Amino acid sequence: MLTDPNQFAEKKHLIEAAIAVYHDSPGALTTQAICDVARTDRLTFASYFDEPEEALQAFYTVIFTQYHLLRLSTEGYERFSFEERLATFLYILVDALGEQRAFVQATFDTSMRCKAGVREQIRTELQRLASEDTLPDTNRYVALQPAVLTLCTEAVLQMLRFWLHDDSPQQQASTALIDKLVGFTAEVATFRGVQRGADLAWYATKIDVLGLRRLPVVRWFWS
Repeated sequence: MLTDPNQFAEKKHLIEAAIAVYHDSPGALTTQAICDVARTDRLTFASYFDEPEEALQAFYTVIFTQYHLLRLSTEGYERFSFEERLATFLYILVDALGEQRAFVQATFDTSMRCKAGVREQIRTELQRLASEDTLPDTNRYVALQPAVLTLCTEAVLQMLRFWLHDDSPQQQASTALIDKLVGFTAEVATFRGVQRGADLAWYATKIDVLGLRRLPVVRWFWS
């Protein structure tokens, strides 16, 4: 992942040029055509990509680099709550996709997005958010379970598909959907009842209020 802002800007500029060529004439997508639009040389192009198609596909990876650069430059981010961090991720992701909305509408549900590993990258970011110290320990354990991460990843993808076809003024319906998704997820993820329920279950088993120590496996655990 590029962490140098200047290199990021140069790479993003080439990607934008590739998308412009793709929009004008997909069959004319060549290294030289991209360099002409970007007003740069083939050597610069070769420092980032081997083939013209890679520059197109890279759009779906550079948006995550953009997210990280913005996240790291956000003052006070380390003090953000889980809800604020999740909202930051989703809104930066949507804004980055929105920079090339027509291109995303044409390619989101194609092999281009799949090859770029968008689903995997979303899952990785959600896993990173759930791993941070903004959640109670038990909630964090639950949130990091594979089934929960898969469900949340699919929810984000469906939200993005809704946004792609949202024709409300300034995509206001999508904004409302993101706000509600973030609010609900944060409410569930930070719900103290999960931690307290786990503590209650642990203590009830410890003092054997339910008589579970008659079971061999429970008796072995507390022996």
